[in-house]
Amino acid sequence: MKPKRNSYEWYIPKGILKRNWMKKHLKEVPAVVAIFYDLDWDDPEWPEKKIECTSRVQSIRAALEGRHTRLGVVLIQHKAPAVAGEDVLAVDRAAALCAAADINPKCLFVLPHVDHLQGYVLRLENALYEMAQGYYQQEIRHVKSHREFLNKTTHQYLFVRHQYKMAFLNELKHDNRNSHVHYSTSYSNLLELRVNDTNSLEVKTVAGYINYKVCRLLFVLNQPRDAISQFRSFIENFRSRSGPPELIFQHHAWLAKQYCLFGELFEEAIRGGLPAVQTMHPGYYYELAARHAADRKAASLVLCQGVERYPANDPLAGLDSLEFYGQRPWRAGNLSAQPPDPIREMEGFVALQYNERHHINHSAIIISLLGNAITQYKNYRCPRMRRHLAIQMADEYYSSKDYGKALTLLTHMLWDYRAERWDSLISSLLTKALSCAYLTASVREYIDLSLEASAYFPTERQERLFDNLLSVIQGCSPEPDVEEDQDVTAARALWASKCATLSTLSHTVDMTNISTCVDCKARLVQESCTTVDIQVLVRCRFVKPVQFTRLTVCVNSPALSSEFAMCDSASDSPKLLFSPGEVKSFLCQITPDPADAGKEIQIGSILLEL
Repeated sequence: MKPKRNSYEWYIPKGILKRNWMKKHLKEVPAVVAIFYDLDWDDPEWPEKKIECTSRVQSIRAALEGRHTRLGVVLIQHKAPAVAGEDVLAVDRAAALCAAADINPKCLFVLPHVDHLQGYVLRLENALYEMAQGYYQQEIRHVKSHREFLNKTTHQYLFVRHQYKMAFLNELKHDNRNSHVHYSTSYSNLLELRVNDTNSLEVKTVAGYINYKVCRLLFVLNQPRDAISQFRSFIENFRSRSGPPELIFQHHAWLAKQYCLFGELFEEAIRGGLPAVQTMHPGYYYELAARHAADRKAASLVLCQGVERYPANDPLAGLDSLEFYGQRPWRAGNLSAQPPDPIREMEGFVALQYNERHHINHSAIIISLLGNAITQYKNYRCPRMRRHLAIQMADEYYSSKDYGKALTLLTHMLWDYRAERWDSLISSLLTKALSCAYLTASVREYIDLSLEASAYFPTERQERLFDNLLSVIQGCSPEPDVEEDQDVTAARALWASKCATLSTLSHTVDMTNISTCVDCKARLVQESCTTVDIQVLVRCRFVKPVQFTRLTVCVNSPALSSEFAMCDSASDSPKLLFSPGEVKSFLCQITPDPADAGKEIQIGSILLEL
């Protein structure tokens, strides 16, 4: 334990907030130590056990020397307690034990191990809680006593630090209102600091901690509008403080983290009962976090693309053992007014750029944030925003070369956009989905997407698409699209292995909700008849002549459903040969089942085989 400072006259702080201080009060230094000891008032070995109990107390006190930790002794007894004041032996021995152990009589407790134990435990819990409250109040007074020694000229960091400490101690004390007051004061003092490239990361790091605490407490105090207002003000204050331009990706990473944390706070408050609305919910903050994560990725691609070697003299050594939050390890503890060593500074920048390029999975970060946002938009019934973000997620999967997941997302989104008939969006999605299907050698998906894309793509692309479609049907590999320049070699190998089984492939494409280059209409020629005449009109809009192999109509009746061949290439080959834009009419006559007399017959589907 370091000695306490009695004067700040010549002291200039080297940082704002020490990394070990919160950990110390959360995990290392206890507010209360309760020593449990098995001892009855009339124990025959009372003298020896009193000495042993006293020894334990003194041992704990010695270990906590210099701390304000409260000590309590809890005697576990096996006899029912007497009425207070009537047991003279208990009174005398309690006083003797307190004197020997040098503890306040109010810190000596008895826990009878008898019936109604829960009531005694609750009273003990409340007593220990009050002792903890007293400890934190004493710590707050101790921090507050330093204020009279500070001045705004050299101790600006300490004004931030001490207010933060008092806020944190009040938070541990469960005094949320006073905690909020001190956090807000600490934040106001932080805004008065002079910020430059040397200390911008440290100031932003501490500002992020304080803002998180302020927003969290405002949600706890049921002031959500104030929490949102505080966060917006915080972002406006620090959005432009980007730091060195060589490390702009760190600024985007910091902004993404702030939006994500606020989204988590908002979501936690909603789970606690806070109502949210469609126009204001955590999804907006997760989405903005994803945007900044994408900006981080874009900046790193530009700034870090030429960084292939890590500096020999490691400038990031000691990163995990820094004394203050947010400082650079190659100039830890330096005052912000001191000019940095330009050579060492550049080595540090290169090391950070190297780590950003080689050790950060940007796509995983973006996809995770988009997933959180999509969940929220789905919960609050914002389908178009959900689809918009799902497309962004598919793009990110594609960028990270996870083409299978990208294809799954794109095919799901195509169903939604078909319903709204957004042709330009469908065309764009089909381009990316076809690329994914090719790169993963997904035969069925490639056929489905090729048929649909033939209705949306321009003529020159339709020709290439048609040739590829026929190649796949004939058991050959398709050629990659001109825009597909990644992993083509691996895709060719995948297609080669798939082609061996393509000859046995039988795949049915449901064209009900898909616009393609084949249009079909069917009708019953007469409403009432003894023999049923069915007319089918087929228009083919492929850019090249195409030979179909079979045309079948499926008729549904109350008795059964049957398929009837209207045209078969074995006997009617010319009839199923279509030129671009050609329309042909086919007739079929069937005799219905006598059991269906007077009942309704429907055309269930038309099957056109290629």
